[in-house]
Amino acid sequence: MIDALQRKTFLAIADVLIPAAEGMPAASQVGVGDEVLDRILSLRDDLREPFVRGIAAAAGKEPQAAVEALNRHDPEALGAIGLVASGAYYMSPRVRALIGYPGQEKRPGNPDEIPEYVANGMLQQVIDRGPIYRPTPK
Repeated sequence: MIDALQRKTFLAIADVLIPAAEGMPAASQVGVGDEVLDRILSLRDDLREPFVRGIAAAAGKEPQAAVEALNRHDPEALGAIGLVASGAYYMSPRVRALIGYPGQEKRPGNPDEIPEYVANGMLQQVIDRGPIYRPTPK
């Protein structure tokens, strides 16, 4: 579980990484530190340790300076924080609406229809080329 100080530190760093710009909100304005943070960390256990380590190193520091220090001394931690921040950001319904992305949609296929990528000839050069591969070593 991420505590209040860790969330506050995360939000400050997230705003450095994803500031408000060109009509888009900053990371903290769309709730990246709310329950979506816990959800991401529960799904990506591999990010938890570097995320927590980076947040601990940044606690109490000016956010821009903390990001620069992490970039120099612990890029893995900064990468984990950035991945969590960007993932949470693009999961926000507000952000998805602003960029015109409705999220994943169910689009059932019709087995009687030829897919567009086949009908438009896009795969023909691959078919014409024939199979190519590198054999795996024994």
